[in-house]
Amino acid sequence: MRSVARVGFTLIEAILAAAILLVISAIMLSFFTQGSSLWQSLSGSSDLRSIGRNAMNYMSQELRRATRTSTEIPSPNLTIPSKPNNTSVDFYLPCDSDTDENELIIDDIGATEWDKSNKIQYQYVPGQKRLRRLEQGVQRIIAEDVSSIEFEDVTINPNLYNNELKIILTLERATAQGGTVSVTFTSLVKLRN
Repeated sequence: MRSVARVGFTLIEAILAAAILLVISAIMLSFFTQGSSLWQSLSGSSDLRSIGRNAMNYMSQELRRATRTSTEIPSPNLTIPSKPNNTSVDFYLPCDSDTDENELIIDDIGATEWDKSNKIQYQYVPGQKRLRRLEQGVQRIIAEDVSSIEFEDVTINPNLYNNELKIILTLERATAQGGTVSVTFTSLVKLRN
């Protein structure tokens, strides 16, 4: 009698092969999902860092020109509402008055000239998650995805000097996987004396 060679797989072998393939696929999917989540988190964090740096640089450059030490009346001094409403700041910038015609922001006796008719305000809008700049009714968005901002001066934080302003800005964004990416910036701005 001749023996017949069996070709093919038994049912057990096929089930075992399918189970191994399923486990390997699940592991690969897990790696892919984790990698995708990490990429989205890093990408979102990088975007928020860029937005935050730009916003802090913009505000710092402009606020360095503001003051808290002027004795003029009406006062051009920077003002911040008390806590917990310290999410906005009002200030004025120096400018050359047309009356002295010296084309400088310093008048004839050496005092800084202020544009007290042009108040500027940085304001946090929680419902829109925006930080905006208002000047004469014109709005400019400084940053999106803002979850909080605090402006602190010596009246809020006694560790600061009279000519210092501390800004704490937190940005937050949801990822596609349901996570959250958050970055916080802190800046100490020295105001004009």
